[in-house]
Parts: sequence; structure tokens; C-alpha cells
Amino acid sequence: MSTRDDHYYITTPIYYVNAAAHIGHAYTSIAADVMARFQRLVGLQVNFLTGTDEHGQKIARAAEAKNVGPQTFVDEVSQTFRDLHAGLNVSVTDFIRTSEPRHIKGAQKFWEAAAARGDIYKKSYEGLYCVNCEQFYIEKDLDEGGLCPIHRKAPELLSEENYFFRLSKYTDAIKKYFDAHPNFVFPHNRQKEMQQILDDGLEDISISRDAKKLSWGIPVPGDDAQVMYVWFDALTNYVTAIGYGDADEKMFDAWWPANAHVMAKEINRFHSLLWPAMLMSAGLALPKQIVVHGWLTVDGQKMSKSIGNVVNPIDVIEKYGIDAFRFFLFREMPFGADGDFSNLKLEQRYRSDLGNDLGNLLMRTIAMSEKFCDGRVPLETTGDHQEFWDRYREHMSRWEFQRALEIIWDYVRGLNQLIDREKPWTAHKEGRSEDVARTLYTLLEGLRQIAIAVQPFMPATSEKMLEALGFDFFDPKFDNLMEWGLLKSGGPLTPAPPLFPQLTV
Repeated sequence: MSTRDDHYYITTPIYYVNAAAHIGHAYTSIAADVMARFQRLVGLQVNFLTGTDEHGQKIARAAEAKNVGPQTFVDEVSQTFRDLHAGLNVSVTDFIRTSEPRHIKGAQKFWEAAAARGDIYKKSYEGLYCVNCEQFYIEKDLDEGGLCPIHRKAPELLSEENYFFRLSKYTDAIKKYFDAHPNFVFPHNRQKEMQQILDDGLEDISISRDAKKLSWGIPVPGDDAQVMYVWFDALTNYVTAIGYGDADEKMFDAWWPANAHVMAKEINRFHSLLWPAMLMSAGLALPKQIVVHGWLTVDGQKMSKSIGNVVNPIDVIEKYGIDAFRFFLFREMPFGADGDFSNLKLEQRYRSDLGNDLGNLLMRTIAMSEKFCDGRVPLETTGDHQEFWDRYREHMSRWEFQRALEIIWDYVRGLNQLIDREKPWTAHKEGRSEDVARTLYTLLEGLRQIAIAVQPFMPATSEKMLEALGFDFFDPKFDNLMEWGLLKSGGPLTPAPPLFPQLTV
């Protein structure tokens, strides 16, 4: 019988399907996957949700530009995100689409809950609306020239009668929640940005559109002349995917609240201010943490179609492999801050950290074991790596992925130095068989521990390493893979092909 304490529920944003997936989507999904795999590693049951956001004016216009219906359009583009996640080796548990009946039913129930609280009202409104953001702006929030600060386009002036959500009502409640939960938004500077907005006071927000002007959306309960505004629709996916709105909400009760919502910084405001207010209105618990990462530039420049530097993650994967790509994103760049993607830096990491440090370590160790120990694990030696695992777990649980990888690579370099210091080939010539066995076991068991530690970042590489070491990652008798000495004496070893083959020009 499981309890809520052994569950871990993590989400990405549902990706907007007005265009194909790109490296920014990949970064978010891989970051969430790294945490999901780590939580499984420490023994938790994980529900990892992603999906696609399929309503709104942007999508309706994109479909019209392609001369297809909205449903046909979102079906095609949604599949590209499924394909991307498969290519990224992302261990998603569930994929939700906002055009699915389960979501529509749950989103309408959520609306009704907020309405019952008296938090939804109708009024005429005129405002500046950025179609790309699916967001109304006031003039003070626009950049010079009246442009959207994100998309650098002038918003459209919209005038219509809509439903509004009493967001202003929850300003003080969210302030108090932030004060009581200083780590609610990660990293802390993102929470400070939200606190500054709260200090200015929240304003009520339009949460519907006239169905005559925008028919592609979820009908407002009790008023088919209006459809839900895309954010009030989209944010509810986090609860509709786990059964909110079902007749039996046992699944919802088991998984909510979410442990982490992961996203890029441009949608932090919706998740850290609007979503908590919506949940308070509906009488639901708030998620435990909002995890916000920065933007990626390319060789120091913002990604732009006009510049021609938009990175397609599939192209990178075809050249370097998925694990090298995943590794680089978190070895090179501190998670949470803005980062710069560089093919040159990726190639350097591939050759040095992955090829020379880790790949050669495995090949050398297996080769020496074949030569000096008949290709089998020698007699076990004692070891204590509790400090290593304590530091690793601390960094991983805090989203400090770069620091976790740093201590792993300290370990890798330490094993390489052990080979150079102990010189097993010399000890073998001198007949010091116990010294050879002790050194090789330390190397082999060390490699097993490294394979476990890198698994969240490089799952395919971890599997290859463990296969070479003759260790079954999924063997149910091992309830603590971080324990020293699980590689048993006499077990067969397998010569491994290069983990990271030399790159072709």
C-alpha cells in the first residue's frame, strides 16, 4: 500500500502546438526527466506528465494559414512532440492533450468550482492582446514602441464582453504563501520577481473569449457563446491528467499536489501567480514547487529564424548521440540560469569528459580485468562512498545538476588517477595478485556506482556500462543501488564497445 510520501509528481508545461518543437522544449523536458529518474533511483513512484496545449487564437490562425481544420492541425503537431520525447529518451508517464475529453471535462469542473466561490464575473473589456503570448497587456508592461516584451510585436486592440477571474482577490493570500514558503519558486531570484509583481497588486484577468471571434476552445459551462481563455484552460491540465473531474478521484487524491512544475522563465508569472490563485479559488492544494529555468542562447546570440541559428535538437542528437546532448545541457550550464548552447563546447565535452575520461576508463578497466582476472570480477574489497552519495543526493534534490555532475566527474578522474598510481600491469608482472585484485575491484565497483549516478542524465550510457559490468539495474533484490559492494566476485565481464566513438568529420 503506497502513501503520498512515496509518490513524486512532476510536470513540464503543456507545449503550445502552433509550431514544431525546438531545443527550448527539449531542455525543459530533459530537465524534468533528470529529476524524474533521480526520484525513481531513490525509490519513489513517479508520475511524469507532459503534453500539448491545443486551444487559442494562435493555433486557430496557424491552422487557417495551412488551410486545415484546427483539430487536424493539432493532431499533426502534437505528434511531433511525442516523437521528440521519444528521441530524447524522456521517461514520460502520461501525455495529455487539451483537446481530450478527460481534460475538457476536468477544466469545466474547475471553472464551476471557481464560479461557485464567486470568483468569476462577466464584463465588457477593451485591452491590448498579444496573440503569440495569448495574454492581455497594459501599456506599462510593454517595451518601448508599445511592443510585447517577449515577441517584439505590437499587441492587438480587442474589445468584447468576457468572463473575468478575481485574481486581485488573492494578492494577499499569495503574498502570505510566499512568505511561508521561501523556496516555492526555484531559483530564489524568480520568486523575488514574482514578489515585486505582488507588491504592485494583481489585477483581475480575462478568462474567456467570444466564441464568434474564437470558436477553437473549451465552451464555458452554461454559456456556449464563450470559450475558455487559453491559460485558464491550459493550467488545469496538471489536475485533469490525474483524474480531477472523474467520478472517482482516487488517482487525483493519490498524486496531488504536484511536487514540481518545470518551465522556462517566460511563463513563470502564470504558474507562480495565476495558478496558485486558481487553485485557492477551487479549494485545492498548491504545488510544492515551481521550477523555473532560463533561456538558451546559441553561441552568445538569441535564437532567431532570421539569424538562422535555431537549433534543432534532432540534428544535434544525430551527430553526438542523445546522451552526450543530455549531458552537455547540464554539465556546461547551471540549471535555473540562462545558458549558452555551443556546438564547439559540446564537441569539447564529448571528446574530453565523455570520450577520454569516462569512455576510456571503462574500456581500460575491462581490458585489464580480462588480462589479469580472466574477465571476471575479482574478490570484493571494502569501501565507503556514503559522503559521495550524500553530496550527490543533496545536489540533485536541489536541482543543482551541474554540481552533481561535477562530483561524479571528480570520481571519474579519481579512478583514472588510481590506475596511473597503482599501475596494475606492473603489479601483475611482480606477482602482486592481491594488489591487482584490490585495484581492479575498486575500479569496477567504482564504475558501477558511477553508472548509477549518471543514469538520470545518460540512461543509455548507464545501461551500456552496467551490461559490461554484468550488473542488472532492475534486479529486485537490490533495494539500494548506492550501496558499496553489489558487484559480486566471479561475475563475468563483457568487453564494451566505445561508449563515445570518435566523431566523424
